[in-house]
Amino acid sequence: MYSIRKAALSDVKRLQMLQFQINAFHKAHLPDDFLSPEEIEKNINLNEFIDSHNYIVLVVEHTDGVAGFVMGNVWERKSWVLQPRKIASLQQIAVDTAHQRHGLGKMLVEAFEQEAKKKGSEELWLEVYAFNEDAIKLYKRQGIEPTLLFGQKKLV
Repeated sequence: MYSIRKAALSDVKRLQMLQFQINAFHKAHLPDDFLSPEEIEKNINLNEFIDSHNYIVLVVEHTDGVAGFVMGNVWERKSWVLQPRKIASLQQIAVDTAHQRHGLGKMLVEAFEQEAKKKGSEELWLEVYAFNEDAIKLYKRQGIEPTLLFGQKKLV
């Protein structure tokens, strides 16, 4: 049985391990873009995200511990040409490989949406790499459709 809860500071080491799992997958596809686990650990303090009012950090827990997490922030879109709007940006989702294909990604996205609504968010945004076909399928099943296209070109 799985359950969702807000992340606690005691979860940080497990979240880092899950982050390293998903990072290895990304690094295999874009080796020049992604940091090593050591660099991530040095550069990112997950405690700050867990303690922040503007961030949503949730974990999915199983009897053997944390099996996955989702993290993102809430921000106010201000633009010269677009309507102001409160946006929830889903920045990272990771499910331990041992727990994949059990609907945990869906649970995490739904829980993130609920927390975002509680914080007044009107839209959910995310970025996903084109090679991450499983994530794209998950997001589409959750009703998240592409509306922006970002391109990338190496200049050096």
